[in-house]
Amino acid sequence: MRIKVTILFLLAAFTGRAQSSDSVALSLGDVYTLAKVNHPIIKQARLQDDMAVAELLFTKGQFDPKIQSNYNVKNLNETEYYEKFNNTLKIPTWFPLDPKVEVYRNQGEHINPESYVSSSQDYWQVSAGVSLPIGKGLFIDERRMLVTQAQLFSGLAEVEKIKLINKTLLTISKSYWDWYLAYKKYELTASAIEIAQEVLARTNMDYEYGEAAVVDTIQAKITYQSRQTDFEKAKLELVQSKLALSVHLWSDEGIPLELSNGTFPVAETSDFMVPTDSGFQRLVEWALSNHPDLRKLNTKREQLEVEQRWNRESLKPELNLSYSLIDAPFNNNGYETPDWDNNYKLGVDFSIPILLRKERGKLQKNRVYQEQIEFEMTQTRLALSNQLKSIYAELKTNQILAKQFSDMSRGYRLLFEAEVFNLESGESDLFKLNIQQEKYIGAQIKALEALVKFEKMRYQLPYEVGLPNLSYQELYE
Repeated sequence: MRIKVTILFLLAAFTGRAQSSDSVALSLGDVYTLAKVNHPIIKQARLQDDMAVAELLFTKGQFDPKIQSNYNVKNLNETEYYEKFNNTLKIPTWFPLDPKVEVYRNQGEHINPESYVSSSQDYWQVSAGVSLPIGKGLFIDERRMLVTQAQLFSGLAEVEKIKLINKTLLTISKSYWDWYLAYKKYELTASAIEIAQEVLARTNMDYEYGEAAVVDTIQAKITYQSRQTDFEKAKLELVQSKLALSVHLWSDEGIPLELSNGTFPVAETSDFMVPTDSGFQRLVEWALSNHPDLRKLNTKREQLEVEQRWNRESLKPELNLSYSLIDAPFNNNGYETPDWDNNYKLGVDFSIPILLRKERGKLQKNRVYQEQIEFEMTQTRLALSNQLKSIYAELKTNQILAKQFSDMSRGYRLLFEAEVFNLESGESDLFKLNIQQEKYIGAQIKALEALVKFEKMRYQLPYEVGLPNLSYQELYE
C-alpha cells in the first residue's frame, strides 16, 4: 500500500510539531513579570498603601495647630459700643496638655467689664496657658483612638493588597494553562487533519489502482471529516483562550497587548513536583498565623480593643482644668517674669451623665463585636486548615493521575505503532488503524488535561495558603 511514507510521517507528527523561526516562547513567568509591573488590577492593589497613608494623614489632622480669629464691632448713634479683635493659637498634643495662646484687643465705651483692657497697653492683651483633662480623656481620647485605628488600618490595607494581587495572579495562571491546553490540542488536531487528508488522498489513489476497497475510501473520508470537526473546535478554543489571557497583558504605556500568532506557551516543569508532607505542615502553620483573612480579623480585633479603651474611659466624669497667664510671659513691653499669683485665669469644668446609658451601651456593643470576631476567627482557622488539607490531597491525586495519563499516552503510542506495523505487514486495515489512532489522540488529550489540572492546582495551593505573590519565598524570610 502506498501509505507507508504517510504512516511514518504520522508517527513523527504526533511526537511534536516544529516551531517556525519567527515563533516566540512565552512562559508563565514571563506573563507574571509583565503583569506585576503593568496590570491595572495590580496597580490598583498597590493604591491600598496610598489609601492607608491618606487615612493616617487625615486622622492626624486632629492634632494640627489651629489659628482662629474673630473681629466684632458695634456702633450705634455715633457711639462706639465695642470693638473686639481676638486671635487664638491652639496646639493639640498627644498627651492631652494642650497649650493655647490668645492675643486680643478690646475697646469701647460699653464693653463688658470682664473683657476690659487698659488703654495703657493700647487695648492689647496677651494670655498663654494650658488645658488638661484629669478625668475622661486623660489616658485616651477620641482623637488618639482614631489615630491609633488609622495606624492599624495600614495592616488592613496590606492584607487587601495581598488578596487582590494573589487573586489576579491565580486568574492569570489559570488563563495561561487554559491557553497551553488549547494550543497543544490545536497542534494535535492540526497534525491529525494533515495526516487524515494525506491518508484520504493516498487511499483514493490506491482505490484507483485496485489496491484499496471502496469501504476504505469511505472510512478515510469519514476520518478526515471528523478531524476537520475536531480542528475547528480546537481553533475556537485557542482563539478564546488567547483572548482570555490577553486581558492580563499590558504595555508600560498602559496599552493592552495581544498574543501574536507566532507566540506559543511552554511548560517550565514536567516533573510533577509537590510539597512534602513536612513542607505542607509548615505551610499550614504559616497560614494559621499569617493568612490574609486571619490578619484582617486580627486587625479588626485590635481596632475594637482600642475603641473599647475609649469606651471605658468615657465612663469617667469630665473634669477639665485650664490655667492661663495674662500679659505673661509676653506683653507689649516684651518678656516679663510670670506672676503666678496674679494676672491669671483659672477654670474647672465638670460634667457626668447621671445614668451613663449611652456609654454603657457602647461598651456592651463593642464587647459583642469582639466576641463575634473571636467566633469568626475560630471558624476561619478550622475552615482554612480543612481547605488546605483538601487542596493538598487533590494536588497529590492530580500528581498521580498526571503521571498515569502520561504513561498511558506512551502505551497507546506503542499500540498505535504496533498497528502501523501490522498494517504494513498486511495483517490490519485502515479501520483498525483509525481505532488505535483515536485512542492515541484521546490518551494524549487526557494526558494534557491532567497536566494542566495539576499545574493549576500547584498555583491554587499557595493562593489558599495566602502567600504574597503566590511565592514560597515568604516562608524563608
